[in-house]
Amino acid sequence: MRNIILAFCLSSILISCQGNNAATAETNLAIPAPQDIPLNVSLNMTQANYQLGQPITLRFVLKNNTPETVTFCKLNSPANDQHWSNCFEIKDAKGANISFIGKIATSKGPVEDKDLISIEGNGIRLYTIDIRPMYALNQVGTYKIRFIGDQINLLANSLPARLIIK
Repeated sequence: MRNIILAFCLSSILISCQGNNAATAETNLAIPAPQDIPLNVSLNMTQANYQLGQPITLRFVLKNNTPETVTFCKLNSPANDQHWSNCFEIKDAKGANISFIGKIATSKGPVEDKDLISIEGNGIRLYTIDIRPMYALNQVGTYKIRFIGDQINLLANSLPARLIIK
């Protein structure tokens, strides 16, 4: 089981680095499908409206939908404190993507036990994060945000949440 988890974590790191290298026709990574990690991901805004220039906090919620403990690699996700990379898709009212302006999180060395998080059967983990320092949210308006785990660390994608900046 530990080998499967470590293979998953290494695959996650490889996926997060794919954007830095040109793709070749010879690339053939055996990456497990997102459904292999039975966690539901949801985003909950901490308030209805946010003031321009103020923190924009949300709750990143992971729910284990199985009776068994599930372990996943926290790298490149909000479960890794403020050390996560571009793992959200944010669009303005016109559908334009909002740029990621944060620092790209990097991991040195192999995945270790401290990089893994276990959620007990039917358990929930909640992380409150501020996305303002990571994204160019410097205009008044309505935005949609969603977690894109299938492209980052093989967690499930979230449904979009709405945020309003006044």
